[in-house]
Amino acid sequence: MKTRLEEWLESFDKELVTVVFLLMGLGFVVMTSASVAIGEKLYDNPSHFMQRQLMYMTLGLLLGLIIYQIRLQVWRSLGLALLPVILFLLVAVLIPGIGKEVNGSRRWIDLGFASLQVSEVSKLIILMYLAGYMDRHGDKLVNSDSYKPLMMPLIVLGVFGTLLLLEPDFGTVVVVFSTGLAMLFLGGVKLSRLALLLAGTIAVMLPFLLLVGFRQDRIISFLNPWADASGTGYQVTNALMAIGDGGWFGSGLGGSVQKQFFLPEAHNDFIFAILADEFGFIGIVITLALFGWLVKRAFAIGMMADQRKLYYAAYLAYAIGFWIGFQALFHIGVNLAVLPPKGLTLPFISYGGSSLLVTLMAIAILLRIHRETQSVPLGTHKKQLAKKRKPKKQATTRPRRAQHAG
Repeated sequence: MKTRLEEWLESFDKELVTVVFLLMGLGFVVMTSASVAIGEKLYDNPSHFMQRQLMYMTLGLLLGLIIYQIRLQVWRSLGLALLPVILFLLVAVLIPGIGKEVNGSRRWIDLGFASLQVSEVSKLIILMYLAGYMDRHGDKLVNSDSYKPLMMPLIVLGVFGTLLLLEPDFGTVVVVFSTGLAMLFLGGVKLSRLALLLAGTIAVMLPFLLLVGFRQDRIISFLNPWADASGTGYQVTNALMAIGDGGWFGSGLGGSVQKQFFLPEAHNDFIFAILADEFGFIGIVITLALFGWLVKRAFAIGMMADQRKLYYAAYLAYAIGFWIGFQALFHIGVNLAVLPPKGLTLPFISYGGSSLLVTLMAIAILLRIHRETQSVPLGTHKKQLAKKRKPKKQATTRPRRAQHAG
């Protein structure tokens, strides 16, 4: 007889847990190295950021264990209920005295012992809502000749996107919209509609890019960072120099020169450049492989849930995989100067409590999806999450392109 603990451990996706701990371990080492100088300057404590990140990692793992115990049915039922809560927080963070301003951006609510970055929490909540909406209305999204089924998720994304741009947090908007489009594509929405949606999104965002001065500077620095290397292109050029200095095998742990106040936000938005500097091309390949492994595992969990007709679980697993994959690619793209600069953390590696906590919550949900999926035999027509359906009118909301992949 297996004990309850043994059964509980067996339900864990050991492959997913392994890659997450490898990324966190790599991130802790690189972040500690990148933050020594800035910690000593700002707090007279070289290990300040290391201690804080260790606290966030511990808190995130404990929170993840709690999230892991919650059934998916709870998250599915709370999808709509959580939207007003996060909407309220996104409005509150814009109010002076409530929202905390850092470097011209108002993204944080000061809790005293720590700051909560509301935009990070909003990513997970919005994706939960989208997964639930696509589960409920999947057939209408795919088969209806009307654009009406697309309107509700577009309105939600539009409202949240506008509030995020007012902070401003353009990076989060790009990640959420990219993930949303990927989910709709996976669900079988016609490419012509997705193209129209993408064009509309760009048209809405364009005024924010053109009217905000520093965003124009970022676009100019992206197009030719060396034209003003000591001004608008300062971050990008120093990031490129750091990556170039790394060569094949890197300058060694602690050997980066750029983190000595040459490269701003070296422990956060530009941590990949420091990783490349100290670990070289080999470190870059290992990092990309780890993120590829994680995304692959998320898609595999989604596929298993899809095959067992747990459609909400499948959509949510795909969404988490897209989210982490896109955010990693966008962060790396900015560091390599192939994308315009924007503030995005590298999941599990950059310094940041809110980012790490929310990402670990998402991983805990992925583990929960894997656990519940294992309890459903392949091919069983189980009523998903206690949702009643009439056999003759049951909508097939299986992710269409995932079905072809299967």
